[in-house]
Amino acid sequence: MKRIFEILVSIVCLSICYESNAQNDVYLVSDPQNARWSYIETDSNGKHILTTYYSIDSIEGDGVNGSIRMSLEEVEAASPKDTIKDFMFYRFKDGEFMVDVSAGIEYNIFEDKLDSIVCNTIKEKYPDLTEEQKKEVLEKTKSEFIKTSGEIRGIPRYPEVGKLPDYEFYSKVSIMSMTVRSEERRIVGTEKIQTKAGWFDCFIMEETITTKSMMMKEVEKIKSWYAYGIGLVKEMTYDKNGKLISTMILDEVNW
Repeated sequence: MKRIFEILVSIVCLSICYESNAQNDVYLVSDPQNARWSYIETDSNGKHILTTYYSIDSIEGDGVNGSIRMSLEEVEAASPKDTIKDFMFYRFKDGEFMVDVSAGIEYNIFEDKLDSIVCNTIKEKYPDLTEEQKKEVLEKTKSEFIKTSGEIRGIPRYPEVGKLPDYEFYSKVSIMSMTVRSEERRIVGTEKIQTKAGWFDCFIMEETITTKSMMMKEVEKIKSWYAYGIGLVKEMTYDKNGKLISTMILDEVNW
């Protein structure tokens, strides 16, 4: 079962840069242009429903303050010939690995779908504008069409057992609005776990996420295992009553 807010809150990509507690080194994927990894998602009964492949499309800055665009390809187990390709956007803010929701919304709404339409409309409506003026009108159109506030917090720079800051993110695209709120966010301990990709020393993060969109409200509890130099290794999603919905596990790492 795919969560409706997966693009917004699922920190599913591997961490490209993590800073060591013991050293001032930043761990980087050795070959970003060719790095590729994947996750297997299963339903509450352990049935394979989805495989998602990730790779790095572009990186700007570094693991302290920078941004990353990831490309992904989703393959449904029931119909492997039907694939979905998309991008996910992340950033580092003072070393914290976070979802860049605003960049993702702007890409999906404008660059991927409407940018050319808006540009053509501006050209037809304002034929005498210079290229620079057309860009200004386009940016103004974007700012009026898309409203966002808050941020989606991610993996802390130096994870320690204890409570983490809650967060809330609000977005409005035209008349469609969504609010994502994370509460009871904390690191509860450490565990060494094994997947098909190998053994990993992980810290465990838990949070309760409430998503409101128009007439819909969804509450889910997330338990995630993260490892240094790897990122997300395992994630289990439960409904508000504690019933398992799905499990996502790191399947393969190539770098």
